[in-house]
Amino acid sequence: MKRTLLFVLCSFFVLSMAAKTVTPATSLPAYYVSIDGKSGKTLFDAVQKVTKTGYSSLGYDGLWSAYKYTDLHENGYVWDMYSDCTWKSINSNHCGNYSDECDCYNREHSIPKSWYGGTTSGPGCDIFHLVPTDGKVNGERSNYPFGEVASAEYNKHGNKKGSAKSITIVGGNTIAGNTGATISASGTVFEPRDEYKGDFARGYMGALLKWAGDKAFTDGEGSKTFTTNFSTGSFGLTKYGVALLMKWHRQDPVSQKEVDRNNGIQQTQGNRNPFIDYPYLAEYIWGEKAGQTLDLDDLITAYDSRFVLGESNGYLKGGSAVDPDTKCTITWFVNGEAYTVGNPTTSVNKGGVVAVLPTAPKSCDEISNQFVGWSEEVINGTQDNVPTDLFSTADDAPDITQNTTFHAVFAQLEEEETTVSTPATIAMNLNDTQGWTLYNLDQQSKYWKMIKDSYAESPSLDASQITSITINMRTWGGASYNTIEFSVAGKKIGELKADNNNLKDYTWKPITTPSGVGALRFSSPTSTASEGPAFSSITIEANGGTGTSTNYVYSRYITSCADTSTEIIITPEKSKIGTKIIRNGQLFIEYNGVYYNTLGLPMKP
Repeated sequence: MKRTLLFVLCSFFVLSMAAKTVTPATSLPAYYVSIDGKSGKTLFDAVQKVTKTGYSSLGYDGLWSAYKYTDLHENGYVWDMYSDCTWKSINSNHCGNYSDECDCYNREHSIPKSWYGGTTSGPGCDIFHLVPTDGKVNGERSNYPFGEVASAEYNKHGNKKGSAKSITIVGGNTIAGNTGATISASGTVFEPRDEYKGDFARGYMGALLKWAGDKAFTDGEGSKTFTTNFSTGSFGLTKYGVALLMKWHRQDPVSQKEVDRNNGIQQTQGNRNPFIDYPYLAEYIWGEKAGQTLDLDDLITAYDSRFVLGESNGYLKGGSAVDPDTKCTITWFVNGEAYTVGNPTTSVNKGGVVAVLPTAPKSCDEISNQFVGWSEEVINGTQDNVPTDLFSTADDAPDITQNTTFHAVFAQLEEEETTVSTPATIAMNLNDTQGWTLYNLDQQSKYWKMIKDSYAESPSLDASQITSITINMRTWGGASYNTIEFSVAGKKIGELKADNNNLKDYTWKPITTPSGVGALRFSSPTSTASEGPAFSSITIEANGGTGTSTNYVYSRYITSCADTSTEIIITPEKSKIGTKIIRNGQLFIEYNGVYYNTLGLPMKP
């Protein structure tokens, strides 16, 4: 039967910006209930139907007003993912003509409109993939496909343009091939900055689903990424498109920026991007779960407390609700000997089970049997990193939801005096980091980016001698997470906040005399993969002099004393009732004379 497709030109309908209803977090499972129990092409079609739910055309001109809801920093400036330019108003600096960067910004079709007939109707005004960008950089991008650059002819603001390199599949199998497989690439490509690669990938996925069957994106260079085949095994992407988008989607997880943008899209255009709400959904279409039946309970929404913005790919093993009748066994290993603690149920294991450790092995008589943490955690046969959940009493402890094995750790306490001479000036910059320790910083040409768990540490000093700290710094990825904190021996003494995208000096002077002896650590605990502060230099001015501090040294003896593994933990104060000793996560709590382990189970000292 012949069908006639009627396309409504979105230029005929400019949306009045009366805000539409945004689906609350608690209602998202109901919003997506129609995709539950589906697989393959049936799942693809069900997701597509959801992407069309509530949609009404903004109109190409309506995008300017819509950006007020979708693409503004907290300070009201326009959020440009192609440049570091500062656009102070959504209503000005529209391109037109430009000769250089920061002249003006425009409405970037991240899926170039030349790939689907050059129209600004239909997908040509779909805000899923249209973002505000600097006109000059947009011109450099032209209509080249996204990709990863082997040899750059253009490299600025973290964006690159040049010859393409092959894409290696990482993070799990895909319908394009298994982990480690390489998909060849050719020609010129444009590579956006790392912190927005996942944003663009999910924009592509959402737009592809929305317009599948109505409009193909395969004209010209578009055929490198997209196909017209929307059946099982392809779903609208070439092998190169699958490998690239899934790689970026996995490596750059959903950020708060995207969650906010998705809500803004629904506020204006009426529909939602399912790959932002449920990032792991992509695995059921193009990834490691392709062809399997979807259980909606196995997906974790970007609103869910189990989903960590900027870190989680949207699926956590064991993330589904645990049967309240499930029995959990806790086993302690001391010198290879197992001690099983009851068989508590999940409903009573928050501080309600008394677990008594055996006395310390005879070969370790000088070590107290005070349990202070764990060395490793084994869940369902897989070894994970040491958890870092912090809590203040047993009532705040996390539930045990799996059969879990822990290894015991014993500790002894010693005192140690530290004397340090502080010079009048301690400084470092991009060209001179002598004496400083830098960890996990992302170095650019003019600055280091502060990312999660990164830090810079000065040579050892006496904090009481500090007269000022100056950091040449800026924001990147937005001003939401723009603070660098500094601490000595784990104690915060101050912070500095950047207020714009330009590098400039910010100076802190102590109001009261700080204390502590040791390295001064600079970090940004609230930074994310896509937002944070950046700095090019740090200068510490001091009176100069000698300081002495008493530290308390805890030696952790792990698993076996006959063949012991030891880790030294230094803290500026001795453990007191109700206080914690912390290093990369909690070690123990002493509360009202009772020691609690990191599960909240009381230990007899």
